[in-house]
Amino acid sequence: MIFGYDSLVAEFKRLAADNSLAQTYLFFGDRGVGKFLFAKSLANYLENGIFEEPKGDLRESLIVDFSQTKENTLEGNLESVGIETIRQIESFLFQKPVASRYRVAIIRDAEWLTLPAQNALLKIVEEPPSSALIIAIVQDFSVFLPTLASRFLKVYFPRLSLESTLDFLSKYCIIEKLSENERKKLAERASGRIGYLLKILEEKKEKKESKDLVNLVLSKKNTANLSDLVEKIITLSEKNPLEFDLFFEELIWRLREKLPFSWAALAEVNQTFWLLKNLTVNKRIQIKKMLLNINF
Repeated sequence: MIFGYDSLVAEFKRLAADNSLAQTYLFFGDRGVGKFLFAKSLANYLENGIFEEPKGDLRESLIVDFSQTKENTLEGNLESVGIETIRQIESFLFQKPVASRYRVAIIRDAEWLTLPAQNALLKIVEEPPSSALIIAIVQDFSVFLPTLASRFLKVYFPRLSLESTLDFLSKYCIIEKLSENERKKLAERASGRIGYLLKILEEKKEKKESKDLVNLVLSKKNTANLSDLVEKIITLSEKNPLEFDLFFEELIWRLREKLPFSWAALAEVNQTFWLLKNLTVNKRIQIKKMLLNINF
């Protein structure tokens, strides 16, 4: 469910009613704040008149999830997948809609678009068909070429306040056997990201690979050698980028809880996470350096 963005929902409903929607939107903000959910809910509203996550597939929407695409890519060749996906988007958008005024293409984790793929997308957004609506979802729009980013109307999704997060917990996530203090800790850990909060709650029910890896990293009786642990983390990053992010989020939180565990270790993990997300670096070297500063 969408929570905390009532004014944004109302604005997009108004734009749709007035036939004033832009043809290209760039939803940006931290991971887990609800950008993807909002995009799917908007597509559902345009097709079915209900502003909430669709229960099934939409006839007039194409959803591209690059984190899933990467998982199924042979030899990590994202360039060919990226360009092929843009071609699929183009073919989809140039078909006439039947169930809605719009054909909606949603590109989740658009950070994975290579430069050739971005240039291919630019050709589409320069002259899109009149019925096209393209929504690209990123954490930071600076990952796009300036010429491409300038073609999108940017919509920022901020983190919610601690009070709003606690309100969400009270209204929609009634968890038995949790004290008020435990609820506050959950809200603080989520840091204004409802999507991430739901992931934390899911972890309480299911065994997650990211959490297992954190336990292994912080174990005082480490059963994995350094090289094996580095490879496990690298494999997670290639197989499931979202779980990879959750691994770092969990590791940072656990280190903060252990303070004065080591301010140096916490700083090292934060720096490694930033480097891996923002720069082209040797992942193995950076992760090995981080692990050496924690337990090895």
